[in-house]
Amino acid sequence: MKKTIIIFLLIALLIPNASAQAATKSLNTKANLSACKNIKKDYKSETMSKWSNGLASDQDVLEEIDLNIKTLTKKQEITTGKIKTVIFDWIQSERDTKNQLINKNIDGLTSAINSKILSIKNFDKICKSIKK
Repeated sequence: MKKTIIIFLLIALLIPNASAQAATKSLNTKANLSACKNIKKDYKSETMSKWSNGLASDQDVLEEIDLNIKTLTKKQEITTGKIKTVIFDWIQSERDTKNQLINKNIDGLTSAINSKILSIKNFDKICKSIKK
């Protein structure tokens, strides 16, 4: 039994771990840096803020969400790694927000907005971790 375990461990140590290294992509790319900079600049939330105070219509918010989805999708296409994943999650939360608003589902809308906030926080955290 001990021989089998030792042989297994030796084989595991001798096999190169290239597959694990190949799956890891650097976040420090020009496209990722650009996405971080531009999304923070281009993302719109003024109408959503006004809407929560009753100063904007549902239609205005839906238009802002569509614009944000378009912006995020465009930037996601050029990114890699964790940023690509977190932008995808962010896009999904924007779509969920839109659907819940259309369906007038307050509980679902609250959940979608919380998901959106979490995605934004994750995106910001990843962007801050990129070496410039």
